[in-house]
Amino acid sequence: MNPFGPMDNQNQEILFGAIADLQYCDADPEINRYFRNAPKKLSKAIREFNKHNLAFTVNLGDTIDRNWESFDVILPHFERCDSKVYHVLGNHDYEVKDEFKAEVHTRIGTSKYFDFAIDNWQFLILDGNEMSTYANPKGSENYLIAENFLAENKVNSNFWNGGIGKEQLNWLKEKLEYASKSNRTVIIFCHFPIFPAHKHNLLNDWEVLQLIGDYNCVKAWICGHNHDGNYGRYAHIHFINLKGIVDTENETAFSVFRLSPEKIEILGFGSEISAKLIL
Repeated sequence: MNPFGPMDNQNQEILFGAIADLQYCDADPEINRYFRNAPKKLSKAIREFNKHNLAFTVNLGDTIDRNWESFDVILPHFERCDSKVYHVLGNHDYEVKDEFKAEVHTRIGTSKYFDFAIDNWQFLILDGNEMSTYANPKGSENYLIAENFLAENKVNSNFWNGGIGKEQLNWLKEKLEYASKSNRTVIIFCHFPIFPAHKHNLLNDWEVLQLIGDYNCVKAWICGHNHDGNYGRYAHIHFINLKGIVDTENETAFSVFRLSPEKIEILGFGSEISAKLIL
């Protein structure tokens, strides 16, 4: 089933699925967050994803809300996905005991940040928790850097936000240099938004925005974290913030994306919106 019409494989079109902020844990609802309902809603999303010929599926982070044992319940559901699943690390994934924090990415089955390519598309997955007070030992270098960001009292100076460190930024720059020289088109995935300005943005949002804004090969930044969803455009880049699936009792919130050299089409399910964005 293809909701967008016939695929043009010669035109390097790609379909992928995306979901954000499952936040599973065995806990009663809090405000508008229904933690125990995540497996049911994820299963519904995967059933829909499996109807499409997806190149991959991306989970944009906050797979759990808290507690190490929550991973044991929610992660097996992804095994039912016919396409390869790429996991992004979110802040709630670190809401575990300190002795487990260094193992979070291996438990989820991912590197902290990495890239992969399909045809002429380059996909970069970033770790926005690198500089944070929740993912690092107290007093460590990245903990102290995050403390300094939090002390700046900006709109995004909130303890639930993290930042991207210098080593990862250098890696990102190298990848963008390569993509630019190779005439590749780049899509970036991160748990955290960086544009427009918002209280949920990455701590060093402006630094990252200025870096990627220098490269015309970057066409989209796709994220979660802000459960209300959001959209903005800065220069040549679309900033697409998907809604949190945890925020509804039964309704889903996920998307199927279709990439082509001319546009990004988004088919939203449940409370997620649909859109067509020109590149």
